[in-house]
Amino acid sequence: MAYDLIAFDMDGTLLDTQKHILPSTLEAIREATNAGKAVAIATGRSPSLMLPYREQLPDVSYVICTSGAQVLDLRQDRLLVEHSFDPAVVPQLLEAHRGKDVMLEVFSGTEAYYPAGSFDRLERYGLGEFHDTFVRACHEVEDIEGWVLGHAASIAKYIVHPVVGEGAQDVLKRVLDRGIPVEAVFSLADSLEFSPKGVSKGSALKDLCRILGIPVDKCIAVGDSGNDLDMLRAAGLGVAMGNAQDEVKNVANAVVADNDHDGCAEVVYKYLLK
Repeated sequence: MAYDLIAFDMDGTLLDTQKHILPSTLEAIREATNAGKAVAIATGRSPSLMLPYREQLPDVSYVICTSGAQVLDLRQDRLLVEHSFDPAVVPQLLEAHRGKDVMLEVFSGTEAYYPAGSFDRLERYGLGEFHDTFVRACHEVEDIEGWVLGHAASIAKYIVHPVVGEGAQDVLKRVLDRGIPVEAVFSLADSLEFSPKGVSKGSALKDLCRILGIPVDKCIAVGDSGNDLDMLRAAGLGVAMGNAQDEVKNVANAVVADNDHDGCAEVVYKYLLK
């Protein structure tokens, strides 16, 4: 099978453990685009968290952001696809974690928002490695619950970050027991991500394929965590990084080296440019 598009997850895939893009990855992407292949990023990050990478990724034009709720034209800084929650769902999500020590991360429009003081407490929630990124590209809000309720119609992603070691399985159980209509996946550490019903990286990959006129079975998707599963299933070839969670490796059609040892370049040369 010849493939025309490859979509890389960001954290744990395109980025190594130091949050850098390996030179081998950049060179492989350059060779792929020179060969007429399309290269996209598929991330849980908001568009505002992707813009700092625009200069580092001159050969990437499209980004699936916000775990599939948005598709961004990275070169034009323009949203091509945008989904948000039914406003009635947002108060239900607030109630599902009320009384639990969590840090909220909420995406609205192209921006990411956090409770005031979060940037000084990131280690508590297992997010210390993102400190510089958050400070540079995110916004703190004094009354996060009031802000969330006031912006319920524009929220595209809602993340619950529990205290390290505590997990958020109980929050997920409440959501499932109450039948709240959302998509739910676990991502970094034990963070619980909620997206609008029917929205995922997989649905966004299909949206991007329609925009580009590329059949989805001509796509390769590469990832490492739970929010990549739907994308790997949707693509013609799903590839797990060597550092991927076991459930991702079990779904993938192939496994390559980890994100510190040229796994992304391996996918390009072995499957996209073969």
